[in-house]
Amino acid sequence: MRSFMIAGMLRKNLRSTLHAATLTMTSMKTAMKLLAVATTTTVLLTACQHPTRAEYDANHGWIVYGNYTPTIRGETPEVTPETAAAYADSGQLVVLSGTVSDVCRTMGCWIEIEDTNAEGARSTILVMNRDHAYFVPRNCRGRRVHALGYAVVETHSVEMLKHLAMDAGKSQAEIDAITEPSKRVLFIANAILLPPGGLEKPVEPLPAEQEIPSTPDTSMTPKAETTTTPKAETTTTPKADANTTPKAEGASAPAAEPASEPAAEPAPASGEPPVDIPERAR
Repeated sequence: MRSFMIAGMLRKNLRSTLHAATLTMTSMKTAMKLLAVATTTTVLLTACQHPTRAEYDANHGWIVYGNYTPTIRGETPEVTPETAAAYADSGQLVVLSGTVSDVCRTMGCWIEIEDTNAEGARSTILVMNRDHAYFVPRNCRGRRVHALGYAVVETHSVEMLKHLAMDAGKSQAEIDAITEPSKRVLFIANAILLPPGGLEKPVEPLPAEQEIPSTPDTSMTPKAETTTTPKAETTTTPKADANTTPKAEGASAPAAEPASEPAAEPAPASGEPPVDIPERAR
């Protein structure tokens, strides 16, 4: 009797174990299927992320000036000079494409990009290198170009417009004709991409603009007055004359020696009267 009871208990445990194993295998199959679906979805999504034209050209030999970051079509808008105004002051990073129509002939710090739409209308936009951190070749006019950056609205003063006209090589008459400021959409480029071949070496940024510390202007600072100490007067002591004995101060000059009296004539012999000898005969 007891043997039958033990056998029944063993059958129940075996069934429970088999059921649990079946559930485990089913769960594993389900998990594997879900993983396969997720992997397939990831591959499909990745395949759908195409690079922008600028990204493609950057990976196929175009020269990059400035700080370029990878761009994906659908994430980074691609604009033309005509459509860039839609992103003005939005803070949206965009890729601007077109043809270089003008360039700064002094240092290559800005370019002008133009494009023609399907109706034949021509539009242009000024592209300025961010913070003058890099320059482009000054012989890049007529080339296809990509610029990565931001569209902004700025007002340029008359002085700034004349400066740009001078950089573009405009005539003096054209420069003098600029009399009013201009508010317009322009492009601040983090990077500019140009096709290789025939480009000159760009101007190198001057490290002095960032590395030389500012020094205070001392041109207007009065100089400290310098006091001149008079030289002490030197007293020259005359050399003593070896043959001359200096006289003591306050001592009177020695008295002149009296003239010596002429020796007295010998007295005459006794008995003879004295003879007077004239003064002249002496």
